[in-house]
Amino acid sequence: MRTSRFFLAVVCAAAVLLSGVAPATAADPVADAARDKQLTPTEMVAGFDNAILDNLAEVADPPPITGNAALDERIRALAVMRGYQRRSEPSGPLVVVDGRSLQPEAAGAWEALQASAAAAGHSISLTSGYRSATSQASIWNSRSTGTSDAAIDTLLQTVAAPGYSKHHTGYAIDVRSGSAVLDAFGNTPAYAWLSADNFANAKAHGWLPSYPDGVENLGPNPEVWEFVWVGPTNIICISFVATTEVPFCDLTGSSFVADIAWLAESGITAGCNEIWFCPNDNVTRGEAGTFLWRLFGQQASSFAIDFDDVGDGRFYSTAVRWMVENEITTGTTATTFSPYDVLTREQFVTFLWRAAGKPMAATPHTFIDVSPGSFANDAISWAVEAGITSGTSDTEFSPGGAATRGQLSAFLRRFDTWRNLAPASVS
Repeated sequence: MRTSRFFLAVVCAAAVLLSGVAPATAADPVADAARDKQLTPTEMVAGFDNAILDNLAEVADPPPITGNAALDERIRALAVMRGYQRRSEPSGPLVVVDGRSLQPEAAGAWEALQASAAAAGHSISLTSGYRSATSQASIWNSRSTGTSDAAIDTLLQTVAAPGYSKHHTGYAIDVRSGSAVLDAFGNTPAYAWLSADNFANAKAHGWLPSYPDGVENLGPNPEVWEFVWVGPTNIICISFVATTEVPFCDLTGSSFVADIAWLAESGITAGCNEIWFCPNDNVTRGEAGTFLWRLFGQQASSFAIDFDDVGDGRFYSTAVRWMVENEITTGTTATTFSPYDVLTREQFVTFLWRAAGKPMAATPHTFIDVSPGSFANDAISWAVEAGITSGTSDTEFSPGGAATRGQLSAFLRRFDTWRNLAPASVS
């Protein structure tokens, strides 16, 4: 997942009722949409299983449990039969918050949730966060009462097999209120506040119940005290149905919704997966060239190029050949195009300007961060005059800044509007 996407604001404390659901705020449309998303218990469980999350390693071979390989395999088989799944471990550092280690985004979201609960008059704290497979094995073995299938299945009702706990990910927490832990937590005002209106207050901060009541083949028995962080965008994306106006689920709060909808309808991109567009992700040079090539009708090209890093059969191969043939790019060097380098804003505006036939603007731009000697100077002046960009501020263009997928959508849509109004200017 992308680390910057899911940081959350604290819900306005003055508007929170003692036991009720925090009202929607205009300040954070993503949190508001997550809060209002109505989910079934099954959808909540699937929300974590299907979430796009950062800082997780690929699932490796399952860890040892008892030291007896045959017994360990039987424990795993019984765990899977109950609905447990293998879980990833963190691939990078965690953050200590409230005495527990958590994924960085989950840590920030926990502090926001805790503050929101306090503003509503409730005290909540953590009793568990990240738990390694080794730690889980210690818990398993300390609570084991036998090796029969019946004994193992009984233990699996309350303890995940090592390698199968959501706590391994660093995104799961166990919550208490005062001295109330485990099932007793479900009888507290704090839990009533968290769970009110389909867990609205939890969802606003990106949290879902980990093992809610009403789901078959859940793994353990329902656990009112365990929650998992998936982030509000992942919550919005649960059971998402695309429309022409909103073709991707991660566009809430984005200023590029109309541009991205146009891009999808035009067939220029299908998103970063079937339902996500990833508008804040950076674009590579190969991706940008491919988008531009598709805008121009995916013209065939067998033009000879000398780029060592553009082989045949890549998704960008024909696009780069077409760009060179039409003098839209000369590469990053005489022998490289650098298709996987992050595209800069000045590079893409220059691509568009060359594709337009290098028209000269009547009035130069006024950005203080673009020098007259820059290779992109004329292109940026034209782009401002053509209405393709107004910069990142009144005085700055941020030429070396990475171009995001959302920005690229806007540039391409505005360029398409410009060329349709001035077709004779476009080569």
